[in-house]
Amino acid sequence: MRALILRFSSLGDVVLTSCLFEPLREKGYEIDLLTFKPYGNLFLDDDRVNVIETTKENLLKDLKKLKKSYELKIDLHKNLRSYLVRLILGGSWRSYPKESIRRRLSVHFKLFRKPYYVPEAYAKSLKGIAEIKNPRPFIKVSEERVKRFRELYGDYVVIAPGAKYEKKRYPHYWELSELLIKEGFNVVIVGDKRDYELSRDFPGINLCGKLELIDVLAVIKGAKLFIGNDSGLLHCARAVRTKAVQIYGGTHPTLGFSLYPNEGIVFCKCIDCQPCDIHGKGKCPINYKCLDISPIKIFEQVIRILN
Repeated sequence: MRALILRFSSLGDVVLTSCLFEPLREKGYEIDLLTFKPYGNLFLDDDRVNVIETTKENLLKDLKKLKKSYELKIDLHKNLRSYLVRLILGGSWRSYPKESIRRRLSVHFKLFRKPYYVPEAYAKSLKGIAEIKNPRPFIKVSEERVKRFRELYGDYVVIAPGAKYEKKRYPHYWELSELLIKEGFNVVIVGDKRDYELSRDFPGINLCGKLELIDVLAVIKGAKLFIGNDSGLLHCARAVRTKAVQIYGGTHPTLGFSLYPNEGIVFCKCIDCQPCDIHGKGKCPINYKCLDISPIKIFEQVIRILN
């Protein structure tokens, strides 16, 4: 039996699809994942899934690479593009409760801010096929990759200061990095080329923009702890089972991307104006009060975890 999963982007959402891999494999399914470049690189070491990478421009052409017959087809994107793919491929499809309207209303009305976790929502796409009691993302990374970074950097903490939008970027990673180095830990900074511009003067080992995604996973897996924003790399830490510290800015756990308690610690002031946007877009008119969290306070929790 074969299963097809659609999730084109973005980084964190694609990572979270991995919570379905093991349950599907246990039920005897071979898995194809259709996603955009470069996200397929995440699964280079994971033998549970066959990745079909495409681009927005080549999507329709690349549909020819798919198997002619799937016993199970799952749309985890649920946008106009994925609906088009569903129409072209035909057949019966499963999806998940995206709660788009409720999540958008939560931006304006506190009444709609309720607990919601994307892995649990994804798991509901397998209702009647597999019961997933505690869905968690998990991506396999070869021990050889991880060992290489541990040998290079010893006992280290990973910091990921970037996020697509300014409202989601905690402004005090420089101070956190310095505090950790004084405590005796090496600090490794990860992200893309844009994140390098944010962090080029940070104390620590800056790998932003220098690694493929699979090696970013390996760096995070080899770390004692991951510290980051509500962004895609945070979910990479979850997927390699590295304890994490998640710092919220203009978004909010009600949107579905919060850590579970056994995955680490969440810092969210949860003031009345959080979330101010479903994605954290735009500028803040009140000087980013949601991100006004003392680096000392975060550092104390970090040391508690590390000890």
